[in-house]
Amino acid sequence: MSASVQTRYYHGSSPGVASSDVTGSTVRHKQADNDIVDTNNPIPVPSSGINFGWRKSSKVNFTTSPVGAITALVWFMTGTPVLGQTVYARLQSVGTYVQGSAADQSGITGFTDTPTNQNTNNATNFTSSSPLSINAGTVLSNPNTGEGSQNFLETQMGLGSSFTGSSGSVPALTVTYRYSES
Repeated sequence: MSASVQTRYYHGSSPGVASSDVTGSTVRHKQADNDIVDTNNPIPVPSSGINFGWRKSSKVNFTTSPVGAITALVWFMTGTPVLGQTVYARLQSVGTYVQGSAADQSGITGFTDTPTNQNTNNATNFTSSSPLSINAGTVLSNPNTGEGSQNFLETQMGLGSSFTGSSGSVPALTVTYRYSES
């Protein structure tokens, strides 16, 4: 039988406390360290430049043991997101958890410090045919459950001054974790 999985986000101090399973759910990016889907702490539309939400860190949790091993864990976006000059989505795979904070409102170093980093870390670069590799090798082997040896996926959203909607009105983006099980 195939492994069963959950998507979990982490909040709070190091190493963070995992959320309950958010697989198939909406997770809201905002200026707060939680996944509560509410209208509190929206990312404000700036008068100039970009305003960012706090970073989010996630992992896949395997709730049943794989038949053999879980390998080649990747992440990608599907559909046509409304991203570009007004809405920004950045991500990266990192080995160490860092709690989201108000400091993220200036953008995470490595996401926003150079045009090259901004382009490399742009979520729209990662599609089903060209996903972001979270872990290339073995993440978890039978008879184990849990998160295994995977990295955290850090994500951050931002709004530019030319965004025409109101804070909190960005359409949902669909994202997928995929892995091989042998």
